[in-house]
Amino acid sequence: MLICCAFVGRQRLELGTHGEVTINRQKLVDVKWVKVDRGGDRWRARTTFRKLDGTDITLSGYGRTSKAAEAALQHHIDAQRGQRSGKITGRTLLVDVGAQWLEDIQRPDSGLSARSIDDYRRTYYRYIDVPGSQLRGLALSEADDPPTITAFLRHVADSHGAGAVKQCRVVLGHLFGMAIQARALKSSPMKDVKRVLPAVPKDTPRDTSRAFTREERDAVVTLAYELAIEDGLNPRTTRKRYAVADLVAFLAATGCRINEARELRWEDVSLDSGVVLVKGTKTEKALRQINLAPWALERLQARADRVGTEGLVFASPAHSHNLTPWDQSNSSNALNDLLRAAGHNWATPHSFRHTVVTHLHERNVPLHKIADFVGHEDVQTTARYLGRDLGSDKAGLAALL
Repeated sequence: MLICCAFVGRQRLELGTHGEVTINRQKLVDVKWVKVDRGGDRWRARTTFRKLDGTDITLSGYGRTSKAAEAALQHHIDAQRGQRSGKITGRTLLVDVGAQWLEDIQRPDSGLSARSIDDYRRTYYRYIDVPGSQLRGLALSEADDPPTITAFLRHVADSHGAGAVKQCRVVLGHLFGMAIQARALKSSPMKDVKRVLPAVPKDTPRDTSRAFTREERDAVVTLAYELAIEDGLNPRTTRKRYAVADLVAFLAATGCRINEARELRWEDVSLDSGVVLVKGTKTEKALRQINLAPWALERLQARADRVGTEGLVFASPAHSHNLTPWDQSNSSNALNDLLRAAGHNWATPHSFRHTVVTHLHERNVPLHKIADFVGHEDVQTTARYLGRDLGSDKAGLAALL
């Protein structure tokens, strides 16, 4: 939604803002567009925008409907805001700080993994710099307000859940941190923003500490293939069903992160030896070789027969080739749909990773070997999956010896 800010007398607009938006109908008459009250061939949305160099320009957007014209105008406004200077002040729009931050974190010296950068970018454009966002049109000085941030997070919580709120808090923390470094703000408003939860909690909350039993895991994998076999009419739907089933089987057998599976290529899979090279990016230990269980290797060989052995192993099922990556949200949503169909509303795709760690631990596999198998940086992380704390005080136990 466009934010209209009318002129007050002859007062100039703030840098990077626009004035009142006028929307009217137009009709083409003798190769000239004229304003009309009814009918017409198109709509025009128009406003004055003050660029970051202090000059004013007129921006217009056109469309077959008023909303389309308004959206076209917003696109031009966004483009102008993208032509920003590198200096951050209290008048700088929060979204301009966000754009600069996204550029900075893609530098090699940012220290962030490709996965983290992708997650940050997705969160930013899904919740913050998006039409309808309560923060999108605010300058830093205006966004530096805990009640405003709280209202924004509550809207995100009610619309998208507590997980989205957590992601937004992290990104906003980085944006305000950047503003503090530039001395545009003295402190971050995030420190005064309390925890925000959805007004209506989910009926069945996710349980990240729970693992599947062997019977539950096998039942989920079996159901996935049963659904794929039943749906044999629509080629695209069938591809998706088998992609979900094959991906579930792979996660259940390897404990890979879903993004590691999405990025796996056939050239890193040896169907002869049953060894997979996982090129994880989250930690140094994420790069590892995994030996597949015979039942998982059989599933992967069947997938190779169906889709070929070039490109991505788990490519987007929307295409008949293996070149297009499967979108993270789409693949996660597809797995969540399967989990709900199997009656496991508590579970997430990450539950398969938790299950692999748990099952190996039940077989008395040492923690360091489990950590190597799933690509944990250290055994502390693996221990936390099992509810253990290797670094806690053991004085009480020592007194018993």
